[in-house]
Amino acid sequence: MSPYAETVRVEVDVEDCGTVLLTDWDGDDAGDVVWSVALVTVWKAMAELSIVYQHGDGIPFTVTIADHDPGADLDGYEEIVEIDFLSATGEVSLIGWCMDWEDTAMRRLPPLPAGPGLHRLRYHVWSTLEERPDFAGNHHYLQIWPAQPSPPVVVKQGEWIAHLKDAAT
Repeated sequence: MSPYAETVRVEVDVEDCGTVLLTDWDGDDAGDVVWSVALVTVWKAMAELSIVYQHGDGIPFTVTIADHDPGADLDGYEEIVEIDFLSATGEVSLIGWCMDWEDTAMRRLPPLPAGPGLHRLRYHVWSTLEERPDFAGNHHYLQIWPAQPSPPVVVKQGEWIAHLKDAAT
């Protein structure tokens, strides 16, 4: 069987907080924080992905869903982190952080080929500390694939993660 990977580009609207959510739920209860790494916090049924923009409409997000590790894009992005994510349904969506929950704002992603279970998220961010970067670039790239449990890791640290570490000390 040949490896499967599908890449999609979606646009999300963010009202505040500079956050996009990867959800595997219906919006009722995300549960408690399970894992965390710079730029990503994972709850029982949701991952919170920090984004470059505080707010905006039509923020581009590229997502690759695969049945194998698609490999990090080390040259194309300034910040890259990895973290585990448990999918209860095998179906995930992206939604920008909004004041009011709106199902029509959810961007359904292709089904996870391995279905429910443990997956790895690799989150790439580019152009992190600019004042107000434009939306034309491919600033946010998320990869999802089935994996064995692994600790959260910073794959590539840029200015944003360094700034977060400095602010925490």
